[in-house]
Amino acid sequence: MADNSALIRNLVVRAEDARIMNDMGNMKKAYFQLYELNKDLMLGYNIRSNNHLELLECLRIVNQAIQKTGNLRVGKPKAQLIAACRAAIKNKDNDTLIKTMMNGAS
Repeated sequence: MADNSALIRNLVVRAEDARIMNDMGNMKKAYFQLYELNKDLMLGYNIRSNNHLELLECLRIVNQAIQKTGNLRVGKPKAQLIAACRAAIKNKDNDTLIKTMMNGAS
């Protein structure tokens, strides 16, 4: 992002210098490059934003599944199950998460 900021600043200065010197060809080139860079930045932002929203939706679904599984138990086993599921998620251990949800905390 810092590289892009420097490039944006450079392109704006170059375009304004060309405008002041009535060099419309170079001004047009600089603004077109600025437009293309902005388009690339917006595309990257949209990709990251969509990935983030998809991740949030998946986490919501996983949390709902853990809650539903936990509701099948009462008291200490419920707390142990939820803690074990959270630990499996934290450790990125999908197999343990699935086994814990199916069989309960061991």
